[in-house]
Amino acid sequence: MTQTHHPQTHDPVNRHEAHSSELEDLRRCSEAGRNRAEEVRAGAERRREAAEEERAASFQRQVEAEGARLIAEEGRITGEAQRQDAEETRTLNEDARRSAEVVRLAAEDARSAEEQARLLHEATRRFAEEARLYAERARADAERMRAANEEQRQILEEMRDTVRRYEALLTRNG
Repeated sequence: MTQTHHPQTHDPVNRHEAHSSELEDLRRCSEAGRNRAEEVRAGAERRREAAEEERAASFQRQVEAEGARLIAEEGRITGEAQRQDAEETRTLNEDARRSAEVVRLAAEDARSAEEQARLLHEATRRFAEEARLYAERARADAERMRAANEEQRQILEEMRDTVRRYEALLTRNG
């Protein structure tokens, strides 16, 4: 292989310029690398901030979801309490209705008993009136019988007197 001779590279001035040019290329390359690294760092920072914002938003959604869950649980508990209250009210209303029915039946029984007592009282009054009338008739009958007995006694007495007079007449006429 034949070496080609580059006269510029061996020249100290040229070498300095080449070296400066290489240094400038390196500086530019390094600057570009720093710029790329800065862009990468800025991109990473933006992604970190976006991730932080997403984490904060996710946490906020979790907080809101937990709040909604708690509200739903409170709603469920309130609904259950209201259902139990409604059931207790229904039971109390049913008990009150049954009590009212018992009271109504008792009042109906009392009215029926009152009516029976009134009818019995009326029957007793009628029987007492009939008994008074029978007693009055019996007294009248007894009075008539006493009068008839008295009349018969007087008739018998008169007949005895008559028989005695006839006997006395017969004895005198004898």
